[in-house]
Amino acid sequence: MSAASETLLAMCEANGFDADMSLRSARFAQQCDRHAIAARMCERALARGPVSPELLMLAGNVAREAGNFETARARYLAALEAGINLDTHHVLGALANCRRYDDPVDHEIVLFARHLADTRHSPRSRASAGFALAKAQNDLADYASAAKTLRMANAMVHAASAWDAAAWQRFVVARQGDPVAATGTSSRRDFVPVFVVGLPRTGTTLTATLLARTTGARDRGELRALRFIADQLIAGGYPGSPSALLQAADLYRRLAVQDDAPATFYLDQDPLNFRYLHVAAAMFPQARIIHLRRDHRDTALSLWSQDFAHPDLAFAYDFDDMTGYMRGHAALIRHWNQALRIPIHELDYEALVSDPDAILAGLRDFIGTPGLEPGSNGESAPVQSASVWQARQPVYSTSVGRWKHYARYVPELVRFGESD
Repeated sequence: MSAASETLLAMCEANGFDADMSLRSARFAQQCDRHAIAARMCERALARGPVSPELLMLAGNVAREAGNFETARARYLAALEAGINLDTHHVLGALANCRRYDDPVDHEIVLFARHLADTRHSPRSRASAGFALAKAQNDLADYASAAKTLRMANAMVHAASAWDAAAWQRFVVARQGDPVAATGTSSRRDFVPVFVVGLPRTGTTLTATLLARTTGARDRGELRALRFIADQLIAGGYPGSPSALLQAADLYRRLAVQDDAPATFYLDQDPLNFRYLHVAAAMFPQARIIHLRRDHRDTALSLWSQDFAHPDLAFAYDFDDMTGYMRGHAALIRHWNQALRIPIHELDYEALVSDPDAILAGLRDFIGTPGLEPGSNGESAPVQSASVWQARQPVYSTSVGRWKHYARYVPELVRFGESD
């Protein structure tokens, strides 16, 4: 991935950092998690001119995912000034996640509210502005207004992308009936994948980020490789085939290792990998699985507060859909605990944020990796998930029990009770 990205950088340079070529090349480097190279492409192309609104937004995304929030905000504001199409590019939602708001008349908050109310734009575009506005209102502790805004934004998205609850239930039942291959297919000790899974918004990104910083394990972010491989194996009827699993394991390993210097431990923080843990266990009996748990009321609120891009998360815009999804998740985790021969470490989000040092020490023992020398820091992956802002902040516990601020305005949260 690095070699390919460097080659594209050289091609861009040879072509004078043409805006279109730089845009496409930087997107490729970004998708490969080569954000430093992507940033160089964007900045060189922007310096050359003429300035493209789309290139400005991409430069903002690259900077934000790498944790450079001030640069990202400047690029997003420039994209707005350059007239970017807000019906196709949700700049406002990205802009809101570059800082905390402390002034109710901040011009960005005014912009969010104006766009939400502007019926000339598509409902999806207005909903994105609504999530941005609600985030700012939450920063200001105006929970009543945030709840009202979130109801509007979630209703807009739910109407446009309804979740198929029946299909999810069929999926859960089908996975419980899949054959579970015996371990021993591939037991390489020089490659140990660590799958950090759970419901979205339960702390998977935070956990992987902290582990990468304190152990030197290679963080691959939300790799999305297991879901692709598992879908292909299941569709072809191969989950019980040793030869197919050997090929699948080799493909996953290559996608994880890439062309970096070799490492032993690789972190895959795609939370939805919980759906395919039987495939992970069959491919890698040496794998480790960390399952995050969080109070379901806080999880539900956090899901309802986010504007997700992937259709796999379309359940997040409706509380009934969330309830059904959480039940399916719990059923699968119970099944994997009974059926799989590799250990699943249960980790409570509340414990992680209250005593991170002790929890991380326990996780290192579970994984089998030593901690880094004092003063050393491992590298965490760029964050391309909805946790991009939170994962870059110091560990804090203020999100524990956050649902209580909203209980008066969102009584549906009470139904979720404590997490399993």
